[in-house]
Amino acid sequence: MSKVFQKNWRGGAGPSNAHVVPGLRLQTKSDSAVLYNSTAEQTFYVQLAPSGFSIWSCLKQLLDATHPRLNVEAIRHHLRFGETVSHRLVWAGVHLLLPGSRLTLGPAGVTGRYAPWTRGGEAYDESVIGNPAAILRAALPSEDHQVVLEFSGGTDSTAIAYALAGRDKVQAITWSDPNTLGASDIQHAKHIARKLGLPHRLASMAPEHLFRLPTGTYWPDRPSLSLFSQDINDRLIREAAGEGAHTVVLNGHGGDHIFLDPPSPAPVVDLLVRGRVAEALRYYRSLVTFHGQGFLTPLRYRKLGRGIGRPGFTLAPGKRLHRRMIQQACFENSIWNNCGLPYKFIHPFTHPAMLRYALSHPPHAYVGERQTRLPFRQAMNTHHGTDDFSRVSKGHLTGVFQRAIRFQHDALAGLLEQGTGQALGLFTAGEMLMSLKRAASGSEEVSPILLNALSLELFLQHWARNLGVSTWQTAT
Repeated sequence: MSKVFQKNWRGGAGPSNAHVVPGLRLQTKSDSAVLYNSTAEQTFYVQLAPSGFSIWSCLKQLLDATHPRLNVEAIRHHLRFGETVSHRLVWAGVHLLLPGSRLTLGPAGVTGRYAPWTRGGEAYDESVIGNPAAILRAALPSEDHQVVLEFSGGTDSTAIAYALAGRDKVQAITWSDPNTLGASDIQHAKHIARKLGLPHRLASMAPEHLFRLPTGTYWPDRPSLSLFSQDINDRLIREAAGEGAHTVVLNGHGGDHIFLDPPSPAPVVDLLVRGRVAEALRYYRSLVTFHGQGFLTPLRYRKLGRGIGRPGFTLAPGKRLHRRMIQQACFENSIWNNCGLPYKFIHPFTHPAMLRYALSHPPHAYVGERQTRLPFRQAMNTHHGTDDFSRVSKGHLTGVFQRAIRFQHDALAGLLEQGTGQALGLFTAGEMLMSLKRAASGSEEVSPILLNALSLELFLQHWARNLGVSTWQTAT
């Protein structure tokens, strides 16, 4: 766990271009400093101070040593958009430096750039880049590792299951709603596991396992929905892995982002740019039908892009939106890699070579097929001589969240009424409680803003307990 302090950086002191710690480069100029993280998986945390900045490789050590105040603006942003790509954290003056990202510290503040498809400076065999099956195999850990696959039964986790076929030390887990064990994706997961000879088990994600404060010493760096179920996930992963060392957990999260599936507004923009107006209008009508909330809803990234960008109208080119969705997937997938867990998470769909493969497909090219990840499905079916990569419906865990809110309604209501968000005036408890009540009754889906508020309160309570903090102070 390293800490580096660079004094007087505004004056350009120190080396002009040097490795301050392995994988982290520092370049100083007359009035700014640029930090670049060229590692494959190490996350750094940068804390600003009047005399310079400190670099930490462990967030818990930073918070233990300095107890920074809360950054109210960053918290407000989280409540509106969720886990958006940002270098700002909920603590004032603390910034995130993910693999492949760059921070510029200057008199005007801090700016960041994040290009995960270039992280680590890795070189790839061009013959591998064009073959998604080969890319997935290359993204896997060595066969010396014990592997636990979080196997949802969807296209992405099925692709990883095929890449693992024939290996020893593999255990597949499917998180399941005990009320929907007959769901199509669960049955598909069972079928694929039998076909490939993978040891497989169903793990019940019961409502009473969600929305509880974790008992473990996890060190998450931002509020996340993953915190809702981390205790039960952790226990089940340890049971599946046994006592073996070098355990790696794999899952397919990220495929929905990098292949623009579910439907995205990106192809609409690309079709308009190319003068294919009729196709653009037909595709846009399908988006309106998909969302079912008004003609302009598909243009609001907040409704589709999991918090990406402003919620209003935008004319950003399709490929730009595609890159932002890829950044979002990589950002979300990085959260548990530096949390002190006894195992490591690897997400093959956010491997740089897979990201480059996804970026090689124009968003508009497969509009008529109604599924923009069609080339990936076709390539995988052709490579393996199967039809196992046809679309499988998902969503069997959706009901668990509603039942969990019903099961713990009073405790969650108290969390919202007495929590940090209400104390800071970031939301009105009455409106949030009405949303909680409607979700518990099943009269409407669980609001993303409600989930963001609950994840924030659990996150701050978790860290307060870890640090021995009774109340959080805010930045002045």
